[in-house]
Amino acid sequence: MIKLNFGFLLIALLLLSPLASAFGVTTPYWDDNPLIMQPGQTKDFALTLQNMVAGSEDIVLKAELVSGAEIATLVDEELEYLVPFGRKDIEVNLRVIIPEDAPFDKEYTIGVSFKQILDDEGKMVQMAGEVRKNIPVIVKSESEVPPEEETIPPKEEEKGFPTAMVVLLLVIVIILGYILFKKKK
Repeated sequence: MIKLNFGFLLIALLLLSPLASAFGVTTPYWDDNPLIMQPGQTKDFALTLQNMVAGSEDIVLKAELVSGAEIATLVDEELEYLVPFGRKDIEVNLRVIIPEDAPFDKEYTIGVSFKQILDDEGKMVQMAGEVRKNIPVIVKSESEVPPEEETIPPKEEEKGFPTAMVVLLLVIVIILGYILFKKKK
């Protein structure tokens, strides 16, 4: 009975292991550090894609603007990005234009989604990842807009690292438990 349970657990862990591969997106603006602009202002900046966490394969991500299209556009001509394993510097360029008649204290949210594009060749079941970044934008008067050089460095967020660590720890605990159980017999 114990061997059967161990077999099912091992199979479940092997099926979960593809979830451990991951990618991340960094942005210079987030909830605690919103983009502050004035009416009529235009600003270009980049989100940064990375493939550093787990796995060893290159990935392809497709960018899509899911909210905030009234003020933002993805600037790059091609919206599919090859992110080689080990890279953390693939830029996705974004342009924000605040309307001249935008009222002060107006808040916008720009949402950008990154979906993994999978190679279907010769594989039965595949799991694709998706990350969505929200960028808050607040319209302020000219005196309230910070100078360019005061921009806080990007906040790095890696998606999937906790999953990879949990799977790895579970595998180690199961193997150690199995070894200890065998020694006791």
